[in-house]
Amino acid sequence: MATRQARQAALAELTAVGWPTRRREAWRYTDLGPLAAAGFDLVPSPASSAAQGEVKRLLATPTFGDPSRQLVLLDGQRIPGLGVTAIAGLEVSTPETRWNAFEAEFARTIAALHYPLAALNTAFTQHGLWLRIPAGTVAGAPIHVIVVGSTRGEVAAQPRIIIEVGEGAQATVVQHFVDCDPHSSGWTNCVTQLKQSPTSQLELYRFQHHGEARAHTSLLAAELAAGARLTVGYFDLGGRLVRNDIHIELRGAGARTELFGLFLAGAGQHVDDHTTISHAAGETHSRETFRGIIGSRGRGVFNGKVIVHPGCQRIDAHQSNDNLLLGEHAEVDTKPELEIYANDVKCSHGSTVGELDAEQLFYLRARGLDAAAARRLLTTAFAATVLEHIRDDALRSQALERVTARLASLTET
Repeated sequence: MATRQARQAALAELTAVGWPTRRREAWRYTDLGPLAAAGFDLVPSPASSAAQGEVKRLLATPTFGDPSRQLVLLDGQRIPGLGVTAIAGLEVSTPETRWNAFEAEFARTIAALHYPLAALNTAFTQHGLWLRIPAGTVAGAPIHVIVVGSTRGEVAAQPRIIIEVGEGAQATVVQHFVDCDPHSSGWTNCVTQLKQSPTSQLELYRFQHHGEARAHTSLLAAELAAGARLTVGYFDLGGRLVRNDIHIELRGAGARTELFGLFLAGAGQHVDDHTTISHAAGETHSRETFRGIIGSRGRGVFNGKVIVHPGCQRIDAHQSNDNLLLGEHAEVDTKPELEIYANDVKCSHGSTVGELDAEQLFYLRARGLDAAAARRLLTTAFAATVLEHIRDDALRSQALERVTARLASLTET
């Protein structure tokens, strides 16, 4: 009964605030009208045994890490037989099994006015994931959370992922968004919520490599207590329509975050990153670096906001967004913002948009590289600046391999 009431309340909130349209400033560049009209199944039945077999074959690749540390959601749901049900030293459950705590601590903390698709997720999420790293635990090898879309194109998956990091605990979590069918036209609407206790440390790397027809919307909402450290890396290599919202709140003195991202958008792709870092306590620090590479007839959007709340002194916050246009019809809209309500701060932001340097291209061509190879080398170097922030050597190497493969198609058009 409590579950039904909470879901109905979330739907009522969404109805009250309305579906996000381009009339709202935050959604000015991204049209979700086609998703609203598509008739997706918001409450899909569990995938067939054949679909589960496809997922098992997909998970056998080294990209997804140690099989004993794989937590898998298929069409937004955890299904017995896919991935592991437990990881030694950690607590693995679902929001449904702890619904009252989920509703009080997580579902109600997201305002539907600002993140309406999170209300949709609360209303229709099924058998999601709740991962807790107990106080003092050092999780060791990365934990891989793999969100897989099946071949059913009419499905709108609503995965909900909760990650709690206890006091002094340390962990690395890697999120993967992939599809069994690279031509699937489904929709993934994911909400990930992080809650870090004092002096905890978390590294979260998220790789989105959906197929060319998939829609992807997401919200990452994080709360950091005193002395907590959060590293977040976002990498968007696929998808047709992609909208990512990131909201990080530094609530305790000494909390700090490093946020970085890279998105690649080719013909027909639209990638929109909206970030907010909120300094709600004094002596907090943030570093944000996003880069976009947009091919011919691709479009990118970046809107990054840093907020320093009243009375929060000794703040150190820096933000940058750099974009590379590879074709005449490539397009990017960028808007870095600062809102500062204190006077003892060190804050900066900046944004650039440009094309490949003609002199550098000439230099490489003069040394025997053809035009495509020269463009590929320069764009890879541009992307590698972001990839260098990944601290795990194996993850960084895998990310570079995937980015390089994707860039090959962008630079040859």
